[in-house]
Amino acid sequence: MLLSCKPLMLKMYHIKKPAVESKVSILKTALRYGLDTTDMYTVAAKDFLGTFSARPLPDILVFDSAGNYIEYRNADTYCNGVLFDFIPSLHPEGIYPKAGTTTLQEEMKKLRDIDGHELSTALEKADFYLLIYWTVWMGKLNKDQVKVWEQLARQNKKSNIKVLKVNLDIQQSWAPETRANLVQSMRKPR
Repeated sequence: MLLSCKPLMLKMYHIKKPAVESKVSILKTALRYGLDTTDMYTVAAKDFLGTFSARPLPDILVFDSAGNYIEYRNADTYCNGVLFDFIPSLHPEGIYPKAGTTTLQEEMKKLRDIDGHELSTALEKADFYLLIYWTVWMGKLNKDQVKVWEQLARQNKKSNIKVLKVNLDIQQSWAPETRANLVQSMRKPR
C-alpha cells in the first residue's frame, strides 16, 4: 500500500499550520534559520490576502534600479528554482524581461515595518531589489531557500542588490477583528 509523502515532507521541513505571529516570533524564527534580520517587513492587513494569494511561498519579486518588475520565471511555471542561477547572474548592464505587472513603488506601498507601522524612509539606491516573501510556518524551507537567496545576492559582486524580506504571516499587530476576518477568509475553499 502506497502512502502519501506529504506528512513526511511536512515533518522533514518543520512546516506547521499558520499561526498569528509577533515581531518577536518572526525575528526568532529568522535568526534560527540564519536569516539577516535587517530590512525585515510585513504587509499591511488590507493588502495581506491579495499579496498572500498571488504567489507560491517562499517567493521573490525582482526589480531593477528604476523599480521595474523583472520576470525571471518561464511563462509556463510558478517554479522559482531558476532563482539559484538568476540571482548570481544579475548585473546592471543585463537586459531582462520587464513584465509591467507591478512596480517596486506599488509593492512598497503595501509594506509595513516589522512593528506594523507605515514606512517613512526611502530605500537606498541599488542596481536591483529583491522582495523575498516568506512565513514562519514554512519552517526549514526558510533555510533551504530564503537564506540561500540572501547569500547569493550578497555574493554577487557585479551588482548592488538590496534584499528586503517580507513576512506573510498573520500579524499580532493587526486589530483582533481584522486578524479574525483574515483567518476566516483563508479557510474558505478557493
